Amino acid sequence: MPTNLSRRSFLKTGSAGAIGGAFAMASVTAASGPGAKKSDVAAPAILGGAPVHQGGWPKWPQWEAADDPQLAEVMKRGVWSRAKLVTEFEEKWAKLIGNKHALAVVNGTNALSAAFMELDVGPGDEVIMSPYTFSASIFGILYQKAIPVFADIDPTTYQIDPEKIRAKITPRTKAILPVHICGFPSDMETIMKIAREHNLFVVEDACQAHLSSIRGRKMGSFGHAGCFSFQTSKIMPIGEGGAITTDDGNFKDRLYSYHNYGYASSIAPGTYASTIHSYRLGNKIRMAEYQAAIGLIQLQRFEAQHRTRNENGNWLRAKLAEIPGIKPIRLYDGVDSLSYYMCPFIYDAQAFQGLPRDKFVKALGAEGVSVTGGYPNDPLYTQGLLRETLASRTYRKLYPAAELDFAKYKERNHCPKLLETFQTSVWLNSTGMFLGSRQDMADIVDAVWKIQKHAERIKNA
Repeated sequence: MPTNLSRRSFLKTGSAGAIGGAFAMASVTAASGPGAKKSDVAAPAILGGAPVHQGGWPKWPQWEAADDPQLAEVMKRGVWSRAKLVTEFEEKWAKLIGNKHALAVVNGTNALSAAFMELDVGPGDEVIMSPYTFSASIFGILYQKAIPVFADIDPTTYQIDPEKIRAKITPRTKAILPVHICGFPSDMETIMKIAREHNLFVVEDACQAHLSSIRGRKMGSFGHAGCFSFQTSKIMPIGEGGAITTDDGNFKDRLYSYHNYGYASSIAPGTYASTIHSYRLGNKIRMAEYQAAIGLIQLQRFEAQHRTRNENGNWLRAKLAEIPGIKPIRLYDGVDSLSYYMCPFIYDAQAFQGLPRDKFVKALGAEGVSVTGGYPNDPLYTQGLLRETLASRTYRKLYPAAELDFAKYKERNHCPKLLETFQTSVWLNSTGMFLGSRQDMADIVDAVWKIQKHAERIKNA
């Protein structure tokens, strides 16, 4: 897989043990298992047999004819720049996540960047973050001329390991950036405890974790700031869009100013007069009215879709856990809802006659299941983005040469558990797929059983 894939194009390329508690088993009551006849008799699709799943999947993103008049009304009104609909969307999003404030911006990347631009993080500071993420997570740290420090993941959860965070804290540490990868929550209760002990900011990358929660508390509401993406593939799709949530009113006012040229937060977007001037460094990353209109339309069905994904996802994870060699990633104590942006599991090739992970992914895709192997095997701390930034004139003026030596930087940030995960991860592209029927979910289970029964043939083909 190419190493320069965008998050969007990456998603298009894809064709814990037993789960405990009420969350895990809620809905594990229908159709009790894989179709044995299909998996015993039918040839694998990758070897010319018929795919297990042939009916297609729910289209994503979803737009209905009944939605057209609502958007058309906004377009005809002619007020396209930020106005009352953006404010309405912000209020509803803040309430849904459980925060006092939300600021809507043009995309999730800018949400992450703006959050760091308005925190007291700068040259000489360190931000501890998860290495299992996309490059957009890191931009705000680099814009502030701080140093990203990577703490390894727990390979059973895919999330940053709190104990690894503790080991990385120094007097220069200023913030923690957990990334709820695939929409599965990081251990936020422990992370926030660590942050309080060391007086650290926490910025949550919740761009994939809309409505994921721990004990009813949503991702994005734990930290000083929560950052969300509404890009087309996300479970709350606008096309492009993002939001920052917070309970800090002063922080929200600074963010508002930043997203509108650095004007005072009392100045409405689109206002211009000779007496108005920018009083601080800002940007222009305002959400448009038609983006908010799309978002408000999507919100009308958002929670119902979320419930359907959880019913299907919980059932499927329990069934996959019964298959030797398939281990759904573990949930932290208290997790009671998942976005199911992706549904990842750990693949053990030995239980599949040594069938390599990549061949397994291709075989599963051939059976009609939308699946990938996760992010490419090039950790963020090894990529040219960081090499070029650390070698820039600005960083060379701010830091000693030894600290910017890229070979040594990679050694300091080496994350062996992440590298193991790159070799064993399988991601089901569940955003649209998990809106299907229970029989659709049974097809996924049957497809995995089918591959296992024919693994030797597939491996040798």
